[in-house]
Amino acid sequence: MPGRASWSTIAESDLAAFALAGTTEAWDELVRRHSRSVWLTLLAHGVRADTAEDLVQEVWMRLIQQQRAGRLPVLQLPGLAIAQARWVAYETQRTSHRREMLAASSLPWERGAGSEAIREANCEDRVLARDRLEEVARVLETCSPRAQRVFLAVYGAHWRSQEEVARAEGLSLQRVRQILSELRGKMKEAIAAREGRDWNT
Repeated sequence: MPGRASWSTIAESDLAAFALAGTTEAWDELVRRHSRSVWLTLLAHGVRADTAEDLVQEVWMRLIQQQRAGRLPVLQLPGLAIAQARWVAYETQRTSHRREMLAASSLPWERGAGSEAIREANCEDRVLARDRLEEVARVLETCSPRAQRVFLAVYGAHWRSQEEVARAEGLSLQRVRQILSELRGKMKEAIAAREGRDWNT
């Protein structure tokens, strides 16, 4: 088994095999590699940035629990984590809307107003998701074409592993990770700044 310091150098497929065997260090490395793609998925589905940070942990806990229960025969990342994140986002929004509906139904004389508030909340979720994606797109536009290709290859609809992207772009794996880390940091700052402005206006 690899030493603690060498897990970051292991290929994705081998790392997944270790994780499926229940190796904690392998899971830790997978979480490190793919948590930002999970975070971006949650943002794109209308989850607020501060809530998304907590839900990222929920996504990984569910996958690990499935593995321990023997219900995870394969581990393809980040696709599986992204799918789980979409479900978690849906559950979170459904719970929030259910609470709003219960609150509205408990006040029958304000039922019409409550229904309107729920519609406004749904609309706000869509606006927040759109705004966050706009910030992601804006940050990408300021980057070099290579950085854009790297980011979209890893986080786009037809995602590829960081190793595959490194080979395709003629870059080292470390350089690919550096590009992604820098872009994620810029995106997080841009989203936080925008949401801070929205709340303060």
